[in-house]
Amino acid sequence: TIVSAASDAENEDRGGAAGAYAWVIDGATDVIEAPLTPGVTDASWVAATLDRLLGEVARAAQPPFGSLAGAPGWLSERLAEEFGRVVRRVPEGRHEHPSASGVIVRIEGPRLHYVGVGDCTLLAETRDGFRRLVTHERDAGDPWVAQAVAAFHAGRQETTPQEARAHLWPRIRAGRAMMNQPDGYGVLSVTPTPARFVTAGSIEPAAGGHVLLASDGLMRLADVYRRYTAEELLAASRRDLDAVVAELRAIERDDAGCRRFPRAKASDDATGVLLRF
Repeated sequence: TIVSAASDAENEDRGGAAGAYAWVIDGATDVIEAPLTPGVTDASWVAATLDRLLGEVARAAQPPFGSLAGAPGWLSERLAEEFGRVVRRVPEGRHEHPSASGVIVRIEGPRLHYVGVGDCTLLAETRDGFRRLVTHERDAGDPWVAQAVAAFHAGRQETTPQEARAHLWPRIRAGRAMMNQPDGYGVLSVTPTPARFVTAGSIEPAAGGHVLLASDGLMRLADVYRRYTAEELLAASRRDLDAVVAELRAIERDDAGCRRFPRAKASDDATGVLLRF
């Protein structure tokens, strides 16, 4: 089952499954006025390009990167080639590079191999019990953003989510310059992802068990809104992934002012790929 729900006119997430592979890609919101690529946004372009490249990998007789841990490096090389062909001007700095988070899995016999970069998450029912992989609850949901938005709203009765976002924007934009820097953070982009930011491994799913690949917009139900634990979110998605996304949107509509759950974006693209073994 694949569900990808846009939060605005343009969906900057992608979810896919083909052959032995499945993936979720979450394009990072643009921090420039006009896209550098032919996409409606650079975020949608990078998500669509990675989605296409992974489709090519899934159809190939042999993977072009050997073990799945090599996928981020190969994807960065291909992204750089694609970006070089279509870019409209030279980027002013690293902060203008299109980028995305992603989690990719490959099934080999009884095992599921995974690799992740950024804030997409893998939830799995394994032979050894429930596992949350790639991200950790303590770091998820952009806690610094929640704190900064709450501080901005404190004592201001008339502020809007748009004003809070504008207040944070310079800090968010400056932070982009740290992408794929050794002392920064890791993403899939036109520069290689430092190895320390790549999470890879393998698990053995339980017979009849489920695995959910989720963008951070879907993980908000556990990491921001606390509607579910991560394990409960997997169980709810197993029952009805469309209903889970509908519940997510209802929570966001009910807190459109971002007061109960402080956040920079009132709503975010939400994507889940649910696999059953």
